[in-house]
Amino acid sequence: MSARGRCLQDRDRAHIIAPSGPVAMERFDRGLRMLRRAIDLELLHADNLLEQEGYFAGSDALRLRTTQAALADPEARAVLCARGGYGATRLLAALDPERLRAHPKPIVGFSDITALLCWAWARCGVVGIHGPVITQLSTLVPEDVTRLVDLLRGEVPAPLVAEEGSVLHGGTVEGPLVAGNIEVLRALVGTRAMPKLAGTIVALEEIGERPYRIDRSLTHLFSSGALRGVRGVVVGQLIGCEEPPDGNFGPSAIQVVHERLATLGVPVVTGFPFGHDAHRNAALPFGAQVRLSADQCTLEFLEPVTV
Repeated sequence: MSARGRCLQDRDRAHIIAPSGPVAMERFDRGLRMLRRAIDLELLHADNLLEQEGYFAGSDALRLRTTQAALADPEARAVLCARGGYGATRLLAALDPERLRAHPKPIVGFSDITALLCWAWARCGVVGIHGPVITQLSTLVPEDVTRLVDLLRGEVPAPLVAEEGSVLHGGTVEGPLVAGNIEVLRALVGTRAMPKLAGTIVALEEIGERPYRIDRSLTHLFSSGALRGVRGVVVGQLIGCEEPPDGNFGPSAIQVVHERLATLGVPVVTGFPFGHDAHRNAALPFGAQVRLSADQCTLEFLEPVTV
């Protein structure tokens, strides 16, 4: 049974954390202004938002401490991530699941934050939101900002449509949605943070990985057994995943995805508007029930993220 946090209202408390890469403050400030126009919150900023240590927003110890504090806050209604990057996987083994179990609240983010979303659902049973980070908000279409806020408020948004997608297998299936970055999800295989995907609908996106690396990640997910028993797959954006101009000729990223996922024999639809695109990243419930109607290219949300 999944746990849900309380729905977010104006003047409620939320934390902004930076568990991964260093934060570009100009983009962060623009995104923060966009968020404040959409909902009036008491926002608590993690101590490491201005920190940089290599390709992290501060040391592992600092990022762990600030993340733990946000998850444990009994008054907070959400934990919003400032950006992705890399670094969340380094924290997972030391995170205390009891803190989030005691005070469930959605974590919001995507890309590297896939690791935290998976950990929260696999270890704590807490539903989250695969959606925009703060540094992305200012460039998104208004409807995607509204969708994120609606999910936090406990509303069920309209179905998401893949307007330019391909249907690899038709049919209609239901199940909890597990959404994430392909490479980060692959990196969780064999860890306690990896959710059991049997019976779920999986949503995948990627950025900056050449087609052969996407092939390798998907093959790993297949050969590890992680994808055994999934009910359906939706594919979002594959941004910057082309071969370099001087690279060897080979299949495109979407061709790799088609070839690999077609072997599942379950409903699969590509072309959904979520991921790293500068203008579109539709928020998705992580761990909540959805319905994939492949022949109509729609993903319908059947229950709220918060209550």
